[in-house]
Amino acid sequence: MARSGQPWDVKPGLVSWQRRSAAALLLAGTLASCTHQPPDPLPGYHAASTDERAVVMRTIEDYYSRRASAALSGDAATIFVAFPKLAEGEDRTSGVNTDAFFVERMRNLGVTDVRFEIEEREPARVYVKDGRAAAFVHGKQTWRYPRGDATIGEFYTRLDLFRVGGGWQLDRTDEVMLGERPPRTPAP
Repeated sequence: MARSGQPWDVKPGLVSWQRRSAAALLLAGTLASCTHQPPDPLPGYHAASTDERAVVMRTIEDYYSRRASAALSGDAATIFVAFPKLAEGEDRTSGVNTDAFFVERMRNLGVTDVRFEIEEREPARVYVKDGRAAAFVHGKQTWRYPRGDATIGEFYTRLDLFRVGGGWQLDRTDEVMLGERPPRTPAP
């Protein structure tokens, strides 16, 4: 029954304006959930061009080569001479700039060989922005011991770089530690 002066008919169930309102709210909620994007983990960065990536990767390959040499010699100076910023701000619990600790561990274990395959798990992702770069490396490392056996493991590291002349310099490394989730990267 309709009350006098009301513009709608009352029928069993929801009245028509309530149905339209419910449908509109449902549609708005669905659209909002579809368009919601998580925040950009690297605001302003964009995927490096092939040429930019190649130059950044040369720096990263040099870093891992020096890290392997330093592990065998027991002297982290091999790394710090080329990348002095890495000697600062070590945080072992979060994996930031842990090169001195890594070299110390390798020296204590008496390793005879250390190898890094930096793109073994997936290609490195490199992003650039205004003279800065961020690279995400997911690779495999192998340590050999005097008795001939080896430890093989994977690593996931974010490397932050800054432009120096025509090349790049490492500013910071952040290796994912046990129990830590890998950092989010923009979609490839």
